[in-house]
Amino acid sequence: MNQALVAGRDYPNTYREFVGMFPDVQACKVYLTRMRWPEGFICPSCGVASTPWNQSRQRFVCTACRHQTTVTADTIFDKTRTPLTTWFEAAWHVRTAKNGMSAKTLERTLGARYRVARTMLQRFRVAMVNAERKSLSGEVEVDETLVGDVQKGGKRGRGVGKISFSGICFHSPNL
Repeated sequence: MNQALVAGRDYPNTYREFVGMFPDVQACKVYLTRMRWPEGFICPSCGVASTPWNQSRQRFVCTACRHQTTVTADTIFDKTRTPLTTWFEAAWHVRTAKNGMSAKTLERTLGARYRVARTMLQRFRVAMVNAERKSLSGEVEVDETLVGDVQKGGKRGRGVGKISFSGICFHSPNL
């Protein structure tokens, strides 16, 4: 997409908006179609932009080359029997979990099986990795960091023999 996504319009900003935006599988598919082909359908096989035919099993058929595809083809949702509503809810919970989320916690939250939750998390993690990512350089901002070593005995918690920095900026090209 050429323009930046906007919270509340392009994606939900609160859980209440999330529930309203994705009430069923069809709403999820419409959203994926809009995100995947914002300028209109483009055939993944021949690259022709056209209005596809809608075939059974919710497949798109290219009018130029007759290639069949779905909105979930070549995504992390491809070849799964788990409903898109469950995938979207899992994505919401993984994104909003402050300290990450384990498969066991996701299993309990979604009411899904452990194997399903583990597979979802694995697919999300693989999708989030950018292998061509470069190391940080220039000005890097850190929200909060504790510098120091663990001290045996004595008081525990924040502010004990450690230096706390909040809103610190590092100016190093080697970070």
